[in-house]
Amino acid sequence: MNLWQRYEKTNCACPSQGISFRYEKGIDQDLRNSFLRFSRWLRKKYVFPVHLTVYILNREKVRLRNGALVYGSFRWYPHRSPRIRVPSKAEAECSGECTLDEIHEMILSSLVHEITHYYQWVSALEQTNADSERQANYYRFRIIDQYYADPV
Repeated sequence: MNLWQRYEKTNCACPSQGISFRYEKGIDQDLRNSFLRFSRWLRKKYVFPVHLTVYILNREKVRLRNGALVYGSFRWYPHRSPRIRVPSKAEAECSGECTLDEIHEMILSSLVHEITHYYQWVSALEQTNADSERQANYYRFRIIDQYYADPV
């Protein structure tokens, strides 16, 4: 059974603590609606054993503690819920060559990548950073493809 299948509602008996989204001001309404549809689908299909908070930021990249700029981050804390930060702007990397739907898909796939890190953390997987990234990239578009095949 793969990592995401382990947390499908049909396979997981643990109670779900849920996932919540917080949006910075200025997030495109169409993108926000995409996140709302995607979050409904996630809640319908998957269990979140530890409550997860997702912050959607109105910028192109997020800054890590080491100063690196990235397209998303996952952090966990000993005494509060883990969090994901995902930037909501992807215009610069597309430079006018991507459709709005493609931009939304790229941003949602960044979220899936970070949720995979959440599931790795919940599962207490012992693997290298390279293996964790490889696994997160593997699920990135597979979960998005499932979503588009079976939207809410």
